[in-house]
Amino acid sequence: MNKVKNKLTRVAIKTSQLGFCLAVMAGANAIASSSADLTLANTGAGITTESETTYELNGRTISVTISETNGLTVSDSKNMLASQKGHFVTAGSYLVSNESVGESSAEVASTTSAYIQTLVFEINSQQIRSYTIGIKNAPNHAISITQTSATDVKDSEALCSAKIDGKLQFINIDALGMLTQYLAIPDKSSNALTVHPLRTLAIGPGIKSCALGVSYHASNYTASDYTAFDYSVSVEGTSHARTKHVKQTIYLADEYAGVWAMPADEEAEVERTLIFNQPDTPVEGVATLNGFEAHKEVPAGSGTNRPITNSSAANSTPTTILGTQGTVTAWVSPEHSGLWLHNTCATSFFDFDQDIAPEDISLLVTGDTVHANIYDDHSGSTLTTNITHAIATINSCHTNQESLIKTPSSFNERSFNETPMLKDTDLTTETPTKNGDVSTNITNETPIFSAIELQPIYETDVVENYGDAADDPAIWINKNDPAKSVVIGTNKKGSLNTYNLQGELVASHKVGRVNNVGVAYDWAPQHDIAVASNRSSNSMSVFFIDKKTGELTFNTNIPTPLNDIYGLCVFSVNNHTQVLVNSTDGRYLRYLLSSPTDVNNNAIAKTNSHTNPVSSAEKADPSQISATLIHNFELPSQPEGCVVDTTAQIAYLGEEGAGIWALDVSEIKTMPSSTLAKAVNKHASIKLDNKTPMFIIPIESPVTADIEGLSLFDVDGVRYLIASSQGNNQYAVYESEAPYKLVGMISIGPNYDKGIDGVSETDGLETTNANLGGPFKNGLLVVQDGRNVMPSQRQNFKLVTGDDLADAIRTHVSNRNQ
Repeated sequence: MNKVKNKLTRVAIKTSQLGFCLAVMAGANAIASSSADLTLANTGAGITTESETTYELNGRTISVTISETNGLTVSDSKNMLASQKGHFVTAGSYLVSNESVGESSAEVASTTSAYIQTLVFEINSQQIRSYTIGIKNAPNHAISITQTSATDVKDSEALCSAKIDGKLQFINIDALGMLTQYLAIPDKSSNALTVHPLRTLAIGPGIKSCALGVSYHASNYTASDYTAFDYSVSVEGTSHARTKHVKQTIYLADEYAGVWAMPADEEAEVERTLIFNQPDTPVEGVATLNGFEAHKEVPAGSGTNRPITNSSAANSTPTTILGTQGTVTAWVSPEHSGLWLHNTCATSFFDFDQDIAPEDISLLVTGDTVHANIYDDHSGSTLTTNITHAIATINSCHTNQESLIKTPSSFNERSFNETPMLKDTDLTTETPTKNGDVSTNITNETPIFSAIELQPIYETDVVENYGDAADDPAIWINKNDPAKSVVIGTNKKGSLNTYNLQGELVASHKVGRVNNVGVAYDWAPQHDIAVASNRSSNSMSVFFIDKKTGELTFNTNIPTPLNDIYGLCVFSVNNHTQVLVNSTDGRYLRYLLSSPTDVNNNAIAKTNSHTNPVSSAEKADPSQISATLIHNFELPSQPEGCVVDTTAQIAYLGEEGAGIWALDVSEIKTMPSSTLAKAVNKHASIKLDNKTPMFIIPIESPVTADIEGLSLFDVDGVRYLIASSQGNNQYAVYESEAPYKLVGMISIGPNYDKGIDGVSETDGLETTNANLGGPFKNGLLVVQDGRNVMPSQRQNFKLVTGDDLADAIRTHVSNRNQ
């Protein structure tokens, strides 16, 4: 078979060895003992063609069965209550409770609004269909099945689902090796289910099944706390803010490689980790046991396959199936009669008492017992086994270093020791290199904060180019009609774009690979200006902005001596328009732009003096913009984003892998023209009297590199510095005065009501406190979205209201002061 190179997925194979495995290696050759670990019992049906789930629906116990031959059927213990013909494979289902549809306790007592949402793959039509199962408002309270949506798919090789944050997520993998992740959301006004494609990834051939793992990040909870962690937690005083408590993982059974794990968060980095690989072991079935599914009290001393009775439970110390909040993953291979169980610290094999060829697996919690249903390829039937004790054994690795970790007897000692394990690795950040003449005696306390999640209310049209293309936004304020202000965004693969405040593309200017952009006002009576760093020509591209319409007109490219122009910001101090521009090698240049208006005013004054009158030819053309270099300095490593507080006359400069610097820009001392020529040589000796930047904010947890976008935002009379924390898809809010303490972290999540995804890997951002009318009457935050999903498409920018940003900052300030 030809190997397929996957360009969309970064594969990271991580291997480690269990330290306690050495303690049992002496007995590794004796693993094939006379007594099997797990006893199988025949159930008859094949789980590849039929799935049954039991629900308590408004006081009635019903079973929902999904079958390739019989379609969808609903029954109680005696009779079939309803059916829907079709050839179905289950894609997931869950109960929508009265509370989740927003009813009061009084309404709950008098209505039957709870219902079951079921998603199936219909083999004949090649559709993912949604069915609502509920009780009719009729005297006989009959069960009804109603189709609410249908989504076409190409094919289905594997389907899996899980309820995450109160919403059903499911995954379809087709025969072409394309993985599509979907989100199914109940409509607030009806029982309909809206299906959103979140993202599509090329993962290659060989994937036979998948499973979704969900781990709940909370130190203490009980089964009664399910609702608190099933839904996002709102922050008081904000309509959109929330914090997340779940970690999502996709597990893939690959018949060629083993078992892969990858983040299920649609905004996460596309990275796969091989957690299991053994020679001659094609893995075909994988399943998970998640968080609250398994949060049951189970006697710690219960034996394998021994029924758990009330008397046995009373005489033993209770424990939980999964500890507090973990996930156990199970998989099978038709080459080995047994199953593997895996958690974050161990992988163990448990053999069956019968010789079968396991091809598929599902896990089920019944009361205080966990069962594994195994499809046997030899007999075509399904067998079941109690794995409660096996799970307790695998979980004992957290406390017992001598837990028996087994592999099939056909494996030799070397392959046993090379079993890859899933490891959680944190991003590391670089320690900034300090210049000898820079003061770094700055304290910056950074307590751990929970990020407050905001939601965008608009998103821009996507940029023209694929890949990492969108980069930096600027906001131009139309002072004549603020509602007609525009967002200017760079497409660093070829154009500068403008968008209205609803995100619609207004114009695209094909001027080259523009990376960062900034604006300055009142350049001329009819024009403001925008300046962008252009990597195609290592120049600054200048545009006029019509003050009435916001229309951009290209003016000129101002060349720079930089080898690889990168970041840029534009600002005006004391009526002098300036540009700070940098290069990827750390160099910074500061330019003073000439003002044609000032030149012409001088010419008019000279004419009025009646001495040597100025001819019209001598007057400056407003289209002829030039720049004078006034400062040249370096940061230790690659910079990009910058922003200037024109009131305090301080520039904040981001060094991507290190942190943030501050520069006093109050002085303007122009360099002689000869110095500009010298500056072409990076190593030329240039003596300047301008101030030196000072390192003020290092990257420290919870902030992670890269620091790229920087902006300023005022809340209740206090100015804050906002920086993109690219490594964890968040934004850091700092005080803009020494000691520059971290106020809190912010993230931007999905707005499901508007069908807008969240934000990840932000490069550039921009804010304004200006009243732009409508939802932006108290300002605007614009951020670049590095992974634009829901569905997967080219990059764009997201728009968040200033109200939501201000409320999040107030919440952080209030929490810190308590």
